[in-house]
Amino acid sequence: MPQSDNAALRADVEREVCALEGLCADIERALVARDWDAFAVAMADSRRVTHAMENAMEAAAPARDAAFDAAIYGRAKRIYDIRENQVARLTSYNDAVGRRLRQIASVRSFARKLGGGSAAPRVAAIDDRR
Repeated sequence: MPQSDNAALRADVEREVCALEGLCADIERALVARDWDAFAVAMADSRRVTHAMENAMEAAAPARDAAFDAAIYGRAKRIYDIRENQVARLTSYNDAVGRRLRQIASVRSFARKLGGGSAAPRVAAIDDRR
């Protein structure tokens, strides 16, 4: 296989790895901002790019050597570690939200048992002060 073809195949793999690294940053920004729409888009793109990277690696098999594979593996491992950290933080956030929602439901249930449903809303008290 000509050198230029090898370089092109390796460049395809490099492009996909760079795209995955960029998507890690996009996911991080979305997590920090709690922008769930941007998070969903970045995750969908991430799945697409991961598949494209697998295809590029397979296509580049004749052009790959041990050094290239080691370099790509190192970068892929770093991406994996970042994603694992993001998933752990997202799971922790999800658990915290779940606990808070259960607390709110418990308080509301308790209030209903005490007759909280028949109490005048707070807005009514404000209107009476006029």
